[in-house]
Amino acid sequence: MRRRTVLPLAALGLALFSVSALATPHEMRQEMIERGKTLTFACIGCHGIRGYNIPYPNYNVPKIAGQNRAYLLAALKDYRDGLRQFPTMVAETRAFTKHELREIATYFASLRGRVKTRTPIYSRSEAKRGAKLVSTCAACHGLHGIAVAPEFPDLAGQYPSYLERALEEYKHGLRRNAIMNGMAASLTHREIVEIANYFASQKGPLGQIPGA
Repeated sequence: MRRRTVLPLAALGLALFSVSALATPHEMRQEMIERGKTLTFACIGCHGIRGYNIPYPNYNVPKIAGQNRAYLLAALKDYRDGLRQFPTMVAETRAFTKHELREIATYFASLRGRVKTRTPIYSRSEAKRGAKLVSTCAACHGLHGIAVAPEFPDLAGQYPSYLERALEEYKHGLRRNAIMNGMAASLTHREIVEIANYFASQKGPLGQIPGA
């Protein structure tokens, strides 16, 4: 009769760790993307509807498919930690672990170049005036709204009403970010509208979540 070999738990754990350690960075990222996709059921209800509006105050839910991963993760953490105040987002982010938020951000960022992009409706006259106001914004977000580093969001092609709302929240301290609070503090409402329309008029990578 053959004897069964029973591995101690410590040895079994080491064996499993060794197998996972053999995965390539690409394979590990693909696993994160797949897991992140399964977690976005709560996101699609708002972010998966093109042009969906928050009823009051009236502004478009932002496009997030194709957005920069580092920025998305930072934004999700800000909602979870109360640095951004929007009840639905605060509740949703607190329902996930830090690792799950990372997986969600990885999935949405992976859609860059794989989603349909459309320039939203914007005011040409406001955009023209806004073009003269964005030199300071360009240091982080790029002159045409494509961020210079992944920790900053791409603004090109984002809904102007959302950009306007975000700047107003930074201006009045409803979103807390040392850089943005200082930048928005001196802007008038008219200048905010013009800047928002300028960036909305630019072509960018943000688009509709596939299959939503």
